[in-house]
Amino acid sequence: MPSDTTKFMILADPQFGIAAFLLDKHNGRTTPERVGESIAPPGTPPTGWPYEQERLDRAIAIANDLKPDFVIVLGDMTMHWDVAEQRADLLKSFERLSPSIPVRWVPGNHDVGHDFFAPTDETLASYRDSFGPDRYSFAAGPARFIVLNTSLFDRSDSAPEERKKQMQWLEAELVKSTAPGIKHTVVCTHHPPFLRDIDEEHGDFNLPGPGREKLVDLLTSHGVEYLFAGHTHANILTRHKGLKIVATSAVGVSRYGHAGGYRMVKVTPDSISHSFHALN
Repeated sequence: MPSDTTKFMILADPQFGIAAFLLDKHNGRTTPERVGESIAPPGTPPTGWPYEQERLDRAIAIANDLKPDFVIVLGDMTMHWDVAEQRADLLKSFERLSPSIPVRWVPGNHDVGHDFFAPTDETLASYRDSFGPDRYSFAAGPARFIVLNTSLFDRSDSAPEERKKQMQWLEAELVKSTAPGIKHTVVCTHHPPFLRDIDEEHGDFNLPGPGREKLVDLLTSHGVEYLFAGHTHANILTRHKGLKIVATSAVGVSRYGHAGGYRMVKVTPDSISHSFHALN
């Protein structure tokens, strides 16, 4: 691959533990320990996370074959931030990834949300200890990448100082992205700002209006071309002004009727192209 081109693989929402959680919720139960044995009756899928793990392992095998310049995981690595077994098994799966392929982590609401949503000092510290910074930037080929913690926009009242620090940091990073030699600025998040229209109502899969508008205005004013997100468990493409928003379906459990898989992205000095590939 020439140095002025980069290709990378997007994996969104491996979310070890979600299948059992949804099964128990559907059956009107909660899993007491959230790990280990099934509380489901005979003939129903086990608690644990074999389905999610098998799919992630398949995606990692594909990455080893395709040899992207890096793999980026767009959040919700596990269902529960405080279940050590889920994180341990997820990281064990990534040990199968070739050492020549770096992994970039993006925080999801299940990774930093104490109640699946609201980040706290405790959850942020736990995330940073396992996966590293929850906001950072890096260069690859002709592009500069900016990773954000969008849970700080979704539930900003739970960690207002962290949200303020992130916005100040983002503004400085966007200024740096206008330096000579940088052909593209790409932002990677867990939540997409919106699904269809910037003025839509706040729901489960987008950001609240005020934070959404401020973020999108900031990105568009600095010429950001692409925002890649996860969270939706479905493929959604939308745009606002010059900003293209690409939400990628889950590599783990996708929403009913939607394929799950991975996305490949190619960045050249002149263009950014991407394609989704189903695992099933």
